[in-house]
Amino acid sequence: MTPTSHLRVAHRACRGGTVLTIAGELDYDATPTVRKELESLHLETGDLLVLDLSHVSFCDSSGITQLIAARNTALGRRAGIALCGVTPTVARVLNITGLTAVLPSHDSPDEAFTAAKARGTSSVTDHD
Repeated sequence: MTPTSHLRVAHRACRGGTVLTIAGELDYDATPTVRKELESLHLETGDLLVLDLSHVSFCDSSGITQLIAARNTALGRRAGIALCGVTPTVARVLNITGLTAVLPSHDSPDEAFTAAKARGTSSVTDHD
C-alpha cells in the first residue's frame, strides 16, 4: 500500500480485472496517491475494475472526483467498473451525487466479478 497521511491504496490483479483497495479518507490530500495508482493500472478491453471502499471512512468532493476519474480510466480502456464494500458514509455521498446510477455496487469483489460475468460483459456497454 502507498501511504499518505491518512490513506492507503493498493491494487491486485484478479482473473477478469483488477481490485483497487482504498483505505482511509478519500479527500483532497488523497488525490495524488489515487491518481498515481489509477495511472499504473493494467486494464484491458473487457476487464473489470473493482474499487473496494470497505475501509473508506470519509469522502468529500475531491474523493468523488477520484471515483469519476477511476470510471473514466476504466471506460477509456474499454473496461468496466464497479464498487464494493461501500460504507454507509460513502453510500450517502454516492446517493446525493447520483453516482449510484453509473457506479454499480456489490458487497465484495467476488460478487462484482460474478455479476459482470453473468452479464457477459465488464459493464462497459451498461455505462457508456
